[in-house]
Amino acid sequence: MDKKKEMVFNLNNFLLAFADFFDSKKRAYISLNIAIELNYDDRKLADITALALAYDLGLEALENFSFLDKNILKDKDVLEIVDFSNKLVLNNEFNKNSINNKKVILEFIDKSSCNEDIKDVLIELISKVSFHLDLENSNEIVLFIYSKLNDFTIVLKFEDILKMSMKFNSFVEKDSKIVEKAELLANYFEFEHKDKELFKIASSLQNIGKLALCNDKNKNNFNIYPYYTKIALSQIMQFDDIVKLCKNVEERLDGSGLFNLEAKDLSFKDRLLISLVFYNNLLKEDLNHEEIISNMKKEAKLGKIDESIVDIFDKLFIN
Repeated sequence: MDKKKEMVFNLNNFLLAFADFFDSKKRAYISLNIAIELNYDDRKLADITALALAYDLGLEALENFSFLDKNILKDKDVLEIVDFSNKLVLNNEFNKNSINNKKVILEFIDKSSCNEDIKDVLIELISKVSFHLDLENSNEIVLFIYSKLNDFTIVLKFEDILKMSMKFNSFVEKDSKIVEKAELLANYFEFEHKDKELFKIASSLQNIGKLALCNDKNKNNFNIYPYYTKIALSQIMQFDDIVKLCKNVEERLDGSGLFNLEAKDLSFKDRLLISLVFYNNLLKEDLNHEEIISNMKKEAKLGKIDESIVDIFDKLFIN
């Protein structure tokens, strides 16, 4: 493995980190149980779990994901299992208290249009008390998944990981251009290949914690999202450098940020990504380049962000 160009990577480890944001663990648990009962091989078990975890992104978005078998997205049987698992999880009676609503759930399964093999397996699963109890325990689901899947950790190029992380960025923020701007900055400062790619991956995932704050009660505290980003990304192996960058995006040089870090605590890359996120946030408010730079200069005068970086943004992002 070339550590300057590649990283060890496990797709299910990567996707499980975001599972709480999408509430996808139950869907993965049901899909994996069905696949086990249908005697799917180890590689297919890993892929169907990954598909179930990432299903909210849409099949088109998953085309560049590192499934062990690229044909998994065209496998009608697999798609039917994941799709029906999704419908089951979204069923109100199932979500209320599945263990006490077996009759209603069985009726739902019986009336469904999925094939008989899947129905038979589900009926068998529904009869098990442990199945329902596990569904109510997020930690048990994770333990079950890891206990049933073989370790298919592979080596991936940073660029391939970026292709996946960008799909999460687009899910949170449609039509985001932040990765493009991150690349401009990395090229301008002549980052080495590894530093450049990790900076781009960090820029694409820095906003993922916003998915934890989508309810009304959190709207006034939306800038706490890096805390949830940190929790999620910390679960991904080899992501230490990315976590450090992402968790600091709401910090300010005067110590007024989320974690109260000061200028002395923030690296140049921290300051760069902080300023990039600041610029991107103003861009979403439909401000033009001149207005954004004017706002940023005011913040720089107040000691919030790095003025020298703002000057570079003014030249680099003008078009």
